[in-house]
Amino acid sequence: MTSKRSCELKAVQGGKFFLPFALSMIAVVTMKTSAMPQSPSEADQCVPTVAKRQVYPQGVTVAELSNGLTIIVQENHTVQAATVRCYVRYTGSIYEAEHMGAGLSHVLEHVVAGGTTTKRTEKEIAAIIDRFGGKTNAYTTTNFTCYYIDCPARHVKEVIELLADSMQRVAFEPQEFERELKVVKQELADGEVSRSRVLWKLLNQTLYLVHPARHPVIGYLDVLNHTSNEAIINFYRARYIPNNQVFVVVGDVNTDEVIQQIAEQYRGIPRAAETYIALEEEPPQLSPRHAIREMEGNATDLAIAWPTVKLTDPDLYPLDVLADILARGESSRLVRRLQREKPLALNVDAASATPEYVRGWFGILATCPPENYEEVRRIILEEVYRLRDELVPENELARAKKKKVSDWIFDRESLQATAESLARSYLATGDPLFDKLYTERIQSVSSEQLREVARKYFVPDRLNEVVIAPLGRAPKIVSESMKSEESDVRLIRLPNGLRVLVKRQARLPIVTMQVTILGGNLLETPETAGRTALLAGMLDKGTLKHTADQIAELFDDLDARVGFIPARSSIAASLGILKDNFAKAGDLVAECLLEPRFDEGEFAKVKKLALDAIAQRSASPQAEVQELFADLLPADSPYHILTGGKQETVERLSLDDIKQFHRVLLNPANMVVAVFGDIDPDEAVRLVEKWYGKLSPPADAPKITFDRNNAILHVITGHKQVQKPTAVLMMGYPGPSIRDEADYTAMMVLDTIMSGYDYPGGWLHEELRGAGLVYGVHAYQLTGPAPGYFVITAQTKPEALAEVVQRVLKNVEKAKQGDITEEEFERAKELLISYHAQQNITIGSQATRAALDELYGLGYDYDKNFDERIKAVTLEDVKRVARKYFGPFVLATVSPAPSFDLPKSEAK
Repeated sequence: MTSKRSCELKAVQGGKFFLPFALSMIAVVTMKTSAMPQSPSEADQCVPTVAKRQVYPQGVTVAELSNGLTIIVQENHTVQAATVRCYVRYTGSIYEAEHMGAGLSHVLEHVVAGGTTTKRTEKEIAAIIDRFGGKTNAYTTTNFTCYYIDCPARHVKEVIELLADSMQRVAFEPQEFERELKVVKQELADGEVSRSRVLWKLLNQTLYLVHPARHPVIGYLDVLNHTSNEAIINFYRARYIPNNQVFVVVGDVNTDEVIQQIAEQYRGIPRAAETYIALEEEPPQLSPRHAIREMEGNATDLAIAWPTVKLTDPDLYPLDVLADILARGESSRLVRRLQREKPLALNVDAASATPEYVRGWFGILATCPPENYEEVRRIILEEVYRLRDELVPENELARAKKKKVSDWIFDRESLQATAESLARSYLATGDPLFDKLYTERIQSVSSEQLREVARKYFVPDRLNEVVIAPLGRAPKIVSESMKSEESDVRLIRLPNGLRVLVKRQARLPIVTMQVTILGGNLLETPETAGRTALLAGMLDKGTLKHTADQIAELFDDLDARVGFIPARSSIAASLGILKDNFAKAGDLVAECLLEPRFDEGEFAKVKKLALDAIAQRSASPQAEVQELFADLLPADSPYHILTGGKQETVERLSLDDIKQFHRVLLNPANMVVAVFGDIDPDEAVRLVEKWYGKLSPPADAPKITFDRNNAILHVITGHKQVQKPTAVLMMGYPGPSIRDEADYTAMMVLDTIMSGYDYPGGWLHEELRGAGLVYGVHAYQLTGPAPGYFVITAQTKPEALAEVVQRVLKNVEKAKQGDITEEEFERAKELLISYHAQQNITIGSQATRAALDELYGLGYDYDKNFDERIKAVTLEDVKRVARKYFGPFVLATVSPAPSFDLPKSEAK
C-alpha cells in the first residue's frame, strides 16, 4: 500500500474473515442527501456535545456527538505513540448508487488523503506531517473508507485537526484532482495483469450476480472515464458528513481530551440527513458456477467457494473453525495433503468470509503447477466433503479453538491492529469489542455443529470455481488492559561462545525467541545458490525423534508461530508463543535445528516446491527485474545471489550437500539467541543453555568474511523482454555496509531526501508521481554486514520507461552536485528520527533487531543510539556520500520492448 492508496486488502479481524474490498459494489437506490454547509452561520458555531457515551472493558470508550459523529478511544500508556483514524461509512463501492462501477470512493480516497483543503495546501499538509514524522495512508473497502495518521503521541491534537480538516474541507484543486485520476487509471490498468486482483474480481462476479459486492472497489475504467469530476465532488459533499464518520484514537492519550479535541474540530458542523442506500438481496444459488481465465505465468490459481451467511448468523463460528481445520498450520488437513505428503501446491488457504451486508462465502484458494490442477482440485473437494460425513476429533477442534484465543491476544500487540479491530467490529456490529465476544463464542463450538454446517453449506449444486491458468493451459472444468513490566536487554555469553540476549516485557503473555545464525549468501556461491533456503525448508521436516507430521501437529497443538527463515546474511529460527507453552515449543525448535532427520522423501518435496517457486517468478515483473539485477552484480557480492537460488543451482543440490552445509553452519561463535517477552530472564538463559549449551564449533567451520567486492567500474545494463503491458526498472549504485556507520547513516538521510526512506516521498516520488509517470517509485539501501547497493526501483508504462530512467538519473546528478537545501536536510533527519520511534514496537521485532545487530557486530543495543547517529550527520556528509557512491551503476529493465538502451549521454 502506497501513499494515498490501497488497491486490495484481505482484512482478517479476530479470526473472522471480513469480505475483502475486492468483493464490492451494488445496484442500489439512494435518498438524496444534502451537502454539508460550507459557511455555517454564527448561530451554528457551537461545539457539538456528547449525546451518548458508553464505557467498555479494556479502557474503550465510545462517544456519539450531538451532530452524529462517533468517537472510539482506547488508552494505551505502554508506548509513546498513537494512531488516529477516521472511517467514513457509506463510501465503499457497494454504496455508490447511480455511479456504481465508477469507483468514486476509491478516487476520493486518493484526492482527499493529504490533498489541499480550504485551510492549507497539499504541500503544507505534507510539511506538517513530515515535521513530526507522521505516517499517513488511506484505503477503500466495499463499505467504508479509512484515513489514518500514525504519530508520536504528543502530536495527536495536530493529527486530529488534519484529519478533521480533510473530512470537511477538501478544495479539489484541479491539478491534484487530475494527477490522482491518472494514478487511479494506471492502477486500474496494472490490476488487469495482477493474478490476485483478477482472481478476486472473477470470484466476486461468480458468487454475486445481483448484489453490488460483485463489483471491484476500484471500479471499471470505462465507467470512470464517463464519470464527471462534479459527480465525484458531489459524492464527497453528500457522504462525508459527521453522522457518517467514526474517529478512532488508540495510544498514549487521554480519552476526555481526545473527545473534546475532535468535537472542537466540528464546531458549527451540524448533523446532515441520514444516508440510506437500499442493497438488493442476492438470490439463492441453485446451480454450480465456473469461471476460467488464461494469463501469463507458469502456475494455476484456483478458488473453490460455497455461499454461506452474514456476520450476525450463529453459523459464523463453526464455519470459521472449519477454515482453520482445513488450512491453518502445517498439520492442517489440506496443508498436510497438498504440501507435506506430496508437493502438489505452492500454497493453500481457506477463508470464511462473512460481511454484515451480504451473505458470505466459504472458500479454498490454492496455487499449483498446471499439471497438478486436477489432483489438487480433487483433494480439496475430498477434504471439504469429508467434513459432512465425519466428526472432527476433539484434539483437532481444541487446537483450532486455541488458535482463536491466541489470535485475539496477538492482535492486541500493535496500536494499528487494535484500532482496526475496534473500528471494524463497531462498523459491522455496533460493538467495538465484538472480537472478544467472537473469540468466546468460538470456544462453545462442538464437533456436531461442525458437521451440521458442513452438510448445510458444502453442497455440490452451490459450488463456485474460479481458475486462472497459464496461456494455453486452461483446464476443462467438470461441474460439482494489562500492566507492563519491562527490563533492559541483557547479554550473556555461554562457555561455548553462544551469545544470549534476554529481555522481560510482560504487557502481554507472549514470549518470542529468535535463533539467528550468521551465513546466508555470505556462505553461498553462484554455484550453491539456494542451499540456505533448502536447509531452512528441511529443518521442520523430521528429526531423530519425530516425523515431519508429528512436528507439525506438536507445533499446532501449542499454537506456536514458528518459521525457519533464510536471509541474505543469516538463517533464523523464529518462535512466537503464549508464555505457558514456551518451554515445550523451544524444546522442539532446538530439536529441529540440532537433530534434523534429513529424509530423502521430504527433501524431494522441499526441492520440488523450491523449483516451483522459482518458476513462478516469471509471473511477476518485479521478481524478474530483481533476478536480472542480481545477475548483473559482481559474482563475489552476496547480493549477486538470490536467496531462493536459480533453477540450475537448486536442481544440482543434493541432500548430502544440505547435510554437509548444516554440519558446518551451526557454530555457536556465529550464533545469537534472543528471548524477549513475559519470562524471567534467568529462566530464559537456563532454557537456552539447556538447548544449545553443548553445541561445539565444527572443526572445519568456514570463515565468514564481510570484505566482499561490490564495485561497479562502468555502467552495466541488462534488459528482459516480457509480454506484460508494464515496465519495471531497478538501478543500483555501490553503497556502504551497515558496519560503515558514518557512510551508512549519511546514506539513510540521502535516501530520505530522494525517496522518503521507508515511506513514499522525496524528490523521486514528487517528480515521477507528480507527473503521473509511475505508480510507484522508491529507493533503498540493499545492504547488510557486507557492502551492498543503493537501489532505485520504479514501475511505469512501457512507453515512459526511457523518460523515467532519465528523470531518475537527473535526480541522482542533482544529489551528486550537492543541490540539497538546508530545509530538505533537516526535515529528512527529523523524519528518520520520527519514523524510527514508531518502528520495532512489537516484542518480536525488538528481539529480531537486537539479535541481528549483535550477530553483525554492531552490538545488541546499537539501535538505542539511532537518534544520536542521525543528529550527528551533517549536510556535507550527505553531499560527500553522494559524490562518493553515485558513479557507475547497474540498470536492469523489463518491458514488452525487445531492448532498452540508455541514451549515449547517460551510458558513460
